[in-house]
Amino acid sequence: MTSAGIEFELTRKRVKNINLRIHPPDGRVTVSAPLLTSEARIAAFVAAKADWIRNHQARIAAQPPRPELTYTHGEEHAFLGHPYPLEIYAAAGRPGADFQSDFQADDPAEPPEEPRVVVHARDPRDPAEVKRHIDRAYRRELQRRLDALVPEWEERLGVRTTNIRIRAMKRKWGACRTRTGDIVFNRSLAAELPRAINYVVLHELAHLIEPSHGPRFQAILTEHMPDWRAVETALNGRVTTRG
Repeated sequence: MTSAGIEFELTRKRVKNINLRIHPPDGRVTVSAPLLTSEARIAAFVAAKADWIRNHQARIAAQPPRPELTYTHGEEHAFLGHPYPLEIYAAAGRPGADFQSDFQADDPAEPPEEPRVVVHARDPRDPAEVKRHIDRAYRRELQRRLDALVPEWEERLGVRTTNIRIRAMKRKWGACRTRTGDIVFNRSLAAELPRAINYVVLHELAHLIEPSHGPRFQAILTEHMPDWRAVETALNGRVTTRG
């Protein structure tokens, strides 16, 4: 759809409010709206935000593009919010990847000493194999953290999940099927700060109490993580508005 010169993707959901998001790196606009909301009202909502949308699209466009990863020796890969230089060696035994450091600070926000992601590959010159090992390491490390965080937040929120999965996702950090209790987390979360991972777990499990992103949902987040908006903004690198 288009309104006031703004093109946007519209999705109808069982939500109470109109939600508008701007996504990097191209400034794509998406809108989710309640099932019975008229297109005229949705268009009017977008039109009222047109200047705001263009300002943030310009801000996103001004940001330097992230370099494409080449999976070569010396390249930096993020892990728990910090850069880990890549070391690649020929595999003498079982191939794989590990995120290593000589010292892990008590404060997870502090950078570790001598960090490195070490890959042992059958063919060290094959970027596809190196990437595959690193992706598996991300999944393994994220699973370790979810195994601790999900039961903790289940207890705090008084909810129960039925199935936790990890997979590659392009546009979401997580997704919750409220009817089944099935929750999916983005594998790339392993690259983010522990505080961000903690927030995404809280966010998705809170949907088991309130499916929408409305005031009740936001109140749950605020009760358990008062600075959640700052964490979400830093994590998403995007801007969200609701109506």
